[in-house]
Amino acid sequence: MQSKNKRKRIDYSSKVGEVVVDVEAFVKNKSSENAKKISTTAEHIEIDIYFDKHYFDRQQHGDQEGKRDGIESDTVKSLLVEAGRHLFYYSIKNKTFSFVNFEVVPRPERIVLTKEVEGELPLNVVAEYHYLGLNKFEVTLKTAMKIGGFKLSDGQYQLILHPDETSTLIRLEKAKMLLVSECTH
Repeated sequence: MQSKNKRKRIDYSSKVGEVVVDVEAFVKNKSSENAKKISTTAEHIEIDIYFDKHYFDRQQHGDQEGKRDGIESDTVKSLLVEAGRHLFYYSIKNKTFSFVNFEVVPRPERIVLTKEVEGELPLNVVAEYHYLGLNKFEVTLKTAMKIGGFKLSDGQYQLILHPDETSTLIRLEKAKMLLVSECTH
């Protein structure tokens, strides 16, 4: 049996000239060392926003401590919209976290959304999310207040949005605040 000579290899180090980027090339991605990008798609998610009567009563008339400042409709709506991206991020990253109710139940899941603003008390809103169909949800804002140390129920989650656009997801478990996850980008 004859031994085969090795094929000659191309010496790329001696090649000079213009570098051409091949958009059809196989590249490294998160799953493969050698993959070709075929397309990019963007999903549209529709979220209907509702404000509960309790919120409107607190906004217009206040409570036993007087009128609540800093809970204007535009401000709390903006918080709901900003929180959406973070909530979807955490629900994908953490297998045990879900903020969406799929059935109407006597005690639905509610999440506290907190917006930190430097030099001010944090804005806290209690929101309840429901699934309506593929890519369609509704959120109902139950109440809102600017206060430090907002009280959570046992097992309840709180999403804290920081001024630098990062966030923290925590959960109250047996009177202890537990860090669930953080989003730093």
